[in-house]
Amino acid sequence: MADLKAKITLTDKGSEAFISVKQLMVTLKWSANIDLDLMAFYKAKDGKTGAVFSDNYPGGYMGSLNVFPFIQLSGDAGVGAKGGDNEEVLRITKLDDTAELYIVTINYTDAIDKKDVAFNAYDGGIVIMDDKGESIAVPLNSSDKGHIAVIAKIDNTSPMGAKLINENRIMDLDTFEKAIPGSQMLLN
Repeated sequence: MADLKAKITLTDKGSEAFISVKQLMVTLKWSANIDLDLMAFYKAKDGKTGAVFSDNYPGGYMGSLNVFPFIQLSGDAGVGAKGGDNEEVLRITKLDDTAELYIVTINYTDAIDKKDVAFNAYDGGIVIMDDKGESIAVPLNSSDKGHIAVIAKIDNTSPMGAKLINENRIMDLDTFEKAIPGSQMLLN
């Protein structure tokens, strides 16, 4: 079982917590024998959309911490569907100009084999840590079947502050393309 130690755990779909918008580290952890890929899709406050995902995919962009969207992906783990203490990390240095950020994983292994498997079978999830060491976990616990999981959303549109929301929405590629801003970058 992947260890998702955190101060707060958003176990239930729809549960939420306020989150710092400075210096975030999002870590996807899992131990199952599959290749999950961590990705971020966003909508800026000016309406522009985009994505940060592995350059192993056509059109992939690993991101940069020095230019918008101020998000960078660490690399690709679990390649070849190796089990163990797998993790991939997204670092975020600034969210000021971002309205919505979706934290997504794709089950590369089962998508290639065209198998629909429930994401709760992968014993994984994400931990988001801010620059003060405060952390929030969102377990990947949906029993729905599919290839793409929108694990969490950061909603940065309220003057009250940014909220992290447990989404755990499982979807197919068509639904993903229609529902998530910036998804066209992955699918084109």
